[in-house]
Amino acid sequence: MEKLRTVLIGLGERGKIHLYGLLQNKEYFEVTGVCDLNEKRVCETAETYMLKKEQLYYDAEKMLNELRPDVMVFATLPHIRLSMAELAVKYHVKGMMFEKPMATSLQVAKEITDLCKEHQIKAVVCQQHKYLRSFEQLRRRIDSGELGEIYQIQANCQPQASQLGTHYIDYMLWANGGVRAKAVTGHVHGNFYLDDSHPSPDYILGHIAFENGVRGILECGYFAKQHDAHETGFSHVIMEDKYWTDDRLTVYGTKGYAYAECSGRYGAFTSDTHSMVEAGDYDDFFKKEQFDAQTGYTREFGVWMLNDKKVHPCNVEMAYHGYEILEGIYMSAIERTRIDLPVPLPLKYDAVSILKEKLNAVDYMKF
Repeated sequence: MEKLRTVLIGLGERGKIHLYGLLQNKEYFEVTGVCDLNEKRVCETAETYMLKKEQLYYDAEKMLNELRPDVMVFATLPHIRLSMAELAVKYHVKGMMFEKPMATSLQVAKEITDLCKEHQIKAVVCQQHKYLRSFEQLRRRIDSGELGEIYQIQANCQPQASQLGTHYIDYMLWANGGVRAKAVTGHVHGNFYLDDSHPSPDYILGHIAFENGVRGILECGYFAKQHDAHETGFSHVIMEDKYWTDDRLTVYGTKGYAYAECSGRYGAFTSDTHSMVEAGDYDDFFKKEQFDAQTGYTREFGVWMLNDKKVHPCNVEMAYHGYEILEGIYMSAIERTRIDLPVPLPLKYDAVSILKEKLNAVDYMKF
C-alpha cells in the first residue's frame, strides 16, 4: 500500500500528540515534514521523535511547496484556520486534519467547509474523545439497545464552550447516530473568556431539538456541575489536569441511562445492571488514553483517505453542523428567541463580536 505523504504544522502540546498518532499509523502515513515558528519546539520534537534534518521547517508555505504532501495536519490557533485551509488548496492537498474549534465564526467555518468540498479535500476536525475507552463503553450500551429508545442527551463541561463545548456537541451528534439538529435556544453570560485565544462566554446553557425528537442539553463553563474537585478560577493560563477532564456526556433512554467522561470514568444504570449503578474508570487520560484515542482517530482518517465509503465520523461537514449548533445558541441568547437550523448565510452579524459588546464580567464562584 502506498503511504500518504504527510506534513504537520504546529508543534505545541496538541501538535505533538498529532505527530504521535501519525507515527503510530505508519502503514497509512509517512511524515515527510514538520513545521513550527518556534525553533526550540522544532529541535525538541526532532530529538524526541528522531526526525531527520531535512524533515524540519520553520516556514509552512516553504514546506508545502517543497514537499507537496498528500495530507496536511495543523494544530494552530483558531483565528488562522482559514489561512491554513487556503494553503492546503494552493498546494493541492488531498486530506486535511485540524484542531477544534474549526474557526472563531460560523462564516469562516462555512468558508473552510466549502473550500474542502469544492476542491475535494477530505477533512476532519479533531473531536477525538469518542475514541476513548470510556466512550467506547457508552457506545456499546447505545448500540446494543440496553438503554432502550434514546430521548435525551446531556453534556456538562467545566471549560468554556470553545474548548470542550465543541467537543461535546459533536459527541451529542455521535450518540444520536448523526441525526441533525433542527432548532436551538440558549443563554450565555460572562465576558472573561471572550478575550481568550479560544473565545466564548464564561457560561452557556443550550437546549437542542434534534430531527428525530431527541432533546439535547449542553452546559459549558464555571456554572456547570463539577464532577471533580479542582482549584480553578477564570484564567488564561494552563489549569490543573482535573479541570480539563471535568466533563460528562449522559445518554438517557427508556430503559436507563449511561455516561462517559474524558477523565476515563463511565457508568450506567439499566435493567442489565440489576438496579445498581455499574461504573468504571480508565484513570490515565494524560498518560495513555489521549494518545490511544489520537491513534484510533488518525487510523480511521487513513482508512477514509483510501476508501471513499469509510467516511470519518469527524468529517468537516459534521463538524460544521456542530459549530452551527453552538453559534445558534449564541444567536438565541442575543436575539432572545429560538434559532432554526440551518442558520442562513451570510450572517447578519458576528455573534462573538456582539457578545463582547454586550456581556459583563461575573465573579468566579464554585457551585
